[in-house]
Amino acid sequence: MKSLLGVLLAAIGGVGPLIIAFVPRLGIGFLAHLGKVNPLRRALGLLGWLLIWQEWRWAPSLPRRLALLPGTIFALQSQFLEPRRIFVDLVDPPHSPASRAQLPKTAVVLGATIKEQPHAWTYANLVPRHLINDVIGQTPVLAAY
Repeated sequence: MKSLLGVLLAAIGGVGPLIIAFVPRLGIGFLAHLGKVNPLRRALGLLGWLLIWQEWRWAPSLPRRLALLPGTIFALQSQFLEPRRIFVDLVDPPHSPASRAQLPKTAVVLGATIKEQPHAWTYANLVPRHLINDVIGQTPVLAAY
């Protein structure tokens, strides 16, 4: 029974934030703020793994040994998978006219026109960051990829 509880705790610590990203009304915005609870996630992942390991150590069996694998994976995810590393935003990127941007004609961009003022963000800027906070005119814009 401790093994099942351990896998559950490790899973909450390891993949809980990824599941929260898909919950309506919470989503990615809430996930971006989860960086504040990383110590709790790490503690849950470690506690879950320790429960599994302790039960297997005192009464080894195949089901308990099989619980060690997902428990270990979830516990490792809780230690290293941080939402702040995944969703790193770029705030107020530098602007340049298209004529000076020196982009190839086949460059992939995400663009928006607000109040007849066009802006575009390159695919190269969007991929590592996923989020770009910019201002077009006086209108705040969030470009997400």
